[in-house]
Amino acid sequence: MTSAQGWVRWRDLLVVAGGCALDLVGFSKVLSGPGEFPAWVAGYAVAGFAALFWRRRAPLVVFAVLWVHAVIAAVAIPSYGPVVGLVIALFTVANQASRATGVWALAISLVPTVILAAGEVAGAPPELVFSVLAASLTLLSLVNAGAWSLGRWARAHHEQLDLLEQQRLRAAQEALTAERTRIARDLHDIVSHSVGVMTLQAAGARRVLAAGKQDRAAQALADIEGAGTQALVELRRMLGVLRVDGQQADDAETQPRDGLDELDALVQRVLAAGVPVRVVRHGLPRALDLGADLSAYRTVQEALTNVVKHAGTGVPTVIELRWADDELQLSITNDAPSRPLEIRPHASGYGLMGLNERVAAVGGRFTAGPLPDGGFRVAVTLPVGAPVAA
Repeated sequence: MTSAQGWVRWRDLLVVAGGCALDLVGFSKVLSGPGEFPAWVAGYAVAGFAALFWRRRAPLVVFAVLWVHAVIAAVAIPSYGPVVGLVIALFTVANQASRATGVWALAISLVPTVILAAGEVAGAPPELVFSVLAASLTLLSLVNAGAWSLGRWARAHHEQLDLLEQQRLRAAQEALTAERTRIARDLHDIVSHSVGVMTLQAAGARRVLAAGKQDRAAQALADIEGAGTQALVELRRMLGVLRVDGQQADDAETQPRDGLDELDALVQRVLAAGVPVRVVRHGLPRALDLGADLSAYRTVQEALTNVVKHAGTGVPTVIELRWADDELQLSITNDAPSRPLEIRPHASGYGLMGLNERVAAVGGRFTAGPLPDGGFRVAVTLPVGAPVAA
């Protein structure tokens, strides 16, 4: 049994025990003494309330049991007029069944209500009969109506929460799908360019070696050329369908355009938008493969976009690149003061999720979150290659 299931059982036990105790104290003569309240009536009350343990599994059946229980007591047991058990069962029906079924349950719950009110009138002075009848009917009817209304409200509230959760999951899935499509386009450009270059080099090497009559080397390079050509065809066929515009990349488009070489141009555009950005570099720049280079650029781009959206212009921002032998540590930090989170109309929050997936795809690590003293930091660690020649 899980802890959640254990808590539900304890809660059910408290509802049943508490409801039974309240019913006996408030709607019976249990406090009047043994003569006024036979002991077997308490057993009858407990037996009826025990059915509430199954109210979530079979709400209509439990309601019927509690309804019969209440009617029998109202007619045949002068010292006990159960109310609370039927109210709990009515709440459950209103919460779990359809609106029409709930209305029917509310209507027939008036039967024991009328019987109980009639019992109250039987012992009242003649001049107070109408007042006692009206008061009893009004009170008990309001209790039933309140339980029914609360059950309908709880159902509507849960449905709204479920709808919001479904919308959140759908939005997250759509955002991730869009980011994966974007990644696929980038991979298409990167791999197509790399495989195209490999194919051209293999073709040239085969012709040179063939002229020297080195047959075995020429055959091996011919195999490379054939494999590269086939891989390029299959790659374009497979990934081309993921393009938003549904078109294959032209040869002029196969060279990826975005990378850290474009960082200064990106910073200039953000500076023009009013965000004071500075770039700090440590260590000797090293080569990044095309996928990691593009991921680094996209990280800076998304982080700066979020600064403009969420922190506003005028917030100092630092882009730090720290080069090590085998990795690049890239961080984007802004100094926005701590304040309650402001939800903006176009702030989906899924851009960082896409970045996490993009960085992981090239073997990197991604973190993002607020800083203790205010501000926000996005940081990635990417694998690197050889040093870049000066």
